[in-house]
Amino acid sequence: MDVNSKKRLVGVIHHLTIGGAERMMVMLLNYFVTEGFEVHLIIFNHHGELKEQLSQEIHVHNLAIPSVSKGMFKCLKEIHHINPHFVFSGIGHLNIALAPFIPMMQYLIPQSKWIARETNIVSLQNQASKYPKLFDWLYQRFYKNYDVIIAQSEDMKNDLEKNYFSSSKIVIVNNPVDIERVEQLSQESCSYSFKEETINLLTVSGLREEKRHDLMLHTLALLPQQYHLTIVGGGEEEVSLKNLAKALNLTDRVTFEGNQLNPYNYMKNADLFLLTSQREGFPNVLIEANALGIPIVAFACPGGITEIIEEGVNGFYVPYNEIELLAKKIEKASSFSFKKESIQKRTKNRYSKEVIFQKYKRIFTEERV
Repeated sequence: MDVNSKKRLVGVIHHLTIGGAERMMVMLLNYFVTEGFEVHLIIFNHHGELKEQLSQEIHVHNLAIPSVSKGMFKCLKEIHHINPHFVFSGIGHLNIALAPFIPMMQYLIPQSKWIARETNIVSLQNQASKYPKLFDWLYQRFYKNYDVIIAQSEDMKNDLEKNYFSSSKIVIVNNPVDIERVEQLSQESCSYSFKEETINLLTVSGLREEKRHDLMLHTLALLPQQYHLTIVGGGEEEVSLKNLAKALNLTDRVTFEGNQLNPYNYMKNADLFLLTSQREGFPNVLIEANALGIPIVAFACPGGITEIIEEGVNGFYVPYNEIELLAKKIEKASSFSFKKESIQKRTKNRYSKEVIFQKYKRIFTEERV
């Protein structure tokens, strides 16, 4: 590698619609621009709200092919043309699609170091796929081709080692939060207002099956009338969830706000943040809520929940699917004396982008052995 030239970093992503993996890609690439890297983004379908947040100094390569499988050859050709020192893929299905080609690409680009950031508990994600045995085989056979695999939580690392392969290539780096940006956006005006006479519960996520908002609604049905739930996010489960809210006589106690580019002005004014997922990767949204001093009540599903929540400090957790216990914890949390400043300080010390990106920098600045 020519030490006098800029290090070239390529990020690879499917699209830039609102999502944790997509936010992380934008944050990380923007950071490495400030660190003096020549940064490229290869994107299969250049659409989504988050593209507006990309630094103007990032070289965007739009493949204009929505399908990862159909666009893979063009993606690899673009990587070869850029001749990068580092290639970073930040979402599971794309990671495994790239993995079989890494040995060939490293032959063509000997200095290239390939880094994957895993976004899920892989074994659970594969079981939910159409071809679980095929995906398990792909992970067992090809995932180790990466030079570094970043797991977001102990749960994720343990799952990879138990079900796929054990390797020093797997390292834990938690998700970062751009605390200054979260705080700034939380100050923006919001047309939605929480009622002062209610205890305001909030959740922010895509309305997908694994998020199990149905369990959240069943939990709300067990709570007194003064509890109100606001759901920020959209997705394929929206109609069925609205129907369930109606069936549970919760229509007046649930507000569906749809997708919002800025969820932080909602978070700032909520009393409690809820999460009832069946599985997670490492939910940034919980850290963002804590960054604003909002305590969490959640199911302890696989995916780092018990690493994020310290009971009685920044929230409470209960076993997955225990909705009666969850309802009790919500009632306890709503009258518990959480210390907002302590929650914010703890979050900054553990998850600020300054802390987390230093860990990424060490990974990215080490040349391939």
